[in-house]
Amino acid sequence: MISLNVYLTAKEGQEAALETAIKDVWIAAMTQQPGFLRATLNTPFSDEDLAALEANKPAFAYEMVSYWRTEQERVDWVARDIHQEVWPQVIEHCADVSYTLFDCNTTWSM
Repeated sequence: MISLNVYLTAKEGQEAALETAIKDVWIAAMTQQPGFLRATLNTPFSDEDLAALEANKPAFAYEMVSYWRTEQERVDWVARDIHQEVWPQVIEHCADVSYTLFDCNTTWSM
């Protein structure tokens, strides 16, 4: 299993539009793809809560983590027409996007 971790920050004033595009467009299409296992959309605690917990403030507003059986299945999803249709609807609301991939060799209760 692998995870794709995508870090997104909205353009000023487009936070709600970005969140809608992530949930209702991108993840909705992703969940229908072969090899897709699950996803989570992570948002940081408030600045005040992070400070009180002595935790680092992330450099992004959203972290979308999707889990796939294999890297090839994830790559196949990216190559499909549906990805080319939904991904631009996400990035049009983004000031910054980056990503990384992980091998998930050990899991608990997933």
